[in-house]
Formats: sequence, structure tokens, C-alpha cells
Amino acid sequence: MARDPGGEAGGGRLGRGILTLVLAVLVGSGLLFGLTAGVGAIWHVVTTTGPVQSPSRSTPSASKSAMPSMSAAIQVRLSVNPPPLGGVKGPNGQVYDAFVPASFTMKANKTYSVTVLNYDTAPHTWTSPSLGVNALISPGSPSSPSHTTFTIHPKAAGVFVWFCATPCDSWAMSHNGFMRGQVTVVA
Repeated sequence: MARDPGGEAGGGRLGRGILTLVLAVLVGSGLLFGLTAGVGAIWHVVTTTGPVQSPSRSTPSASKSAMPSMSAAIQVRLSVNPPPLGGVKGPNGQVYDAFVPASFTMKANKTYSVTVLNYDTAPHTWTSPSLGVNALISPGSPSSPSHTTFTIHPKAAGVFVWFCATPCDSWAMSHNGFMRGQVTVVA
């Protein structure tokens, strides 16, 4: 008896083809996730100013004059897309991605420990080349925000622009008070 090319033998090839496709997608997704996570970790290390320290551990080799303690730093808290709106209303009434507050004042020659709570499911950055900061803000969620802490030590008075360098909300990224703002440093 002759075999039907579209019968069981053909169905077996189709089944193996689908299985191969599913495995390829799973392996590809795993590789993409691994590469993305690795690049994110490298980006964080490369773009963090100063030594990276865990807030729960101290570095015995750092002298107190070279590295101020976290308790000596002035605490600043920012939020990305905080509840209840999950952002900030723009002039048209639509809610856009935003850091809250987007603009604030600091004193020159003081150390600030900035903690960002990210309620957004996307990563962001808080980038200010003039202040020497490019901090990667890890993604969080509305019910469980991520916490990212970085240090700013402004040396001179002036107005310094910051922005989110991660493409997120194009309107918010081009308007002060949302994904960009300024730090006014006073003497």
C-alpha cells in the first residue's frame, strides 16, 4: 500500500516543524532577555558616577573625607508615574510619563542621595551630563515600584538640565515638567 504524502507521515513532519519553531522562539527569547539584562547591568556600571555601593554595606577602604556617608547626605525622593494617575496631566488633559517633582533646588557643595521610585513597568534614566549623572532607573509596577538610589554633589551654582534618555513617551521627553526638568543649584 502506498503512503499518502499528506497523511500521517506529512503530519509528523509538520509537528516536528512546529516543535522546532517553538523551541527556536523560546531559545531566541531567552538569548534576547539575557543580552538585554546583561547590557542593562553593564550600562548601569558604566554610567554610574563614583563607586557603586550597596546601601546596606559600607566600603571599609573609603575614607570618610573621600566618600560621605549616606546619613550625611541630604535625602531627595523622586517618583516616576506615581499613583493615582500613573503620570502627570498635560495641558490637553492627557496623562503623560513624568518624574515628580521634575524640577527642584539644591545647594552647591552638598551631597544629595536621590532615591527614585519607579511605578512604571518601563526603565528610565535620570541623565544630567552637567551634573555628572546618568542613572538607570529599573522598571517597577504600580503596586511594587523599583527603588534606585544615586548621588549628586553639585560643585557650582547654576541651572542644570536633566532628561530621561530612554525612549518612552515622546511628548513627555520634549516638555519640561515630565521626562525632563532642571535642577537649580544655589550657592
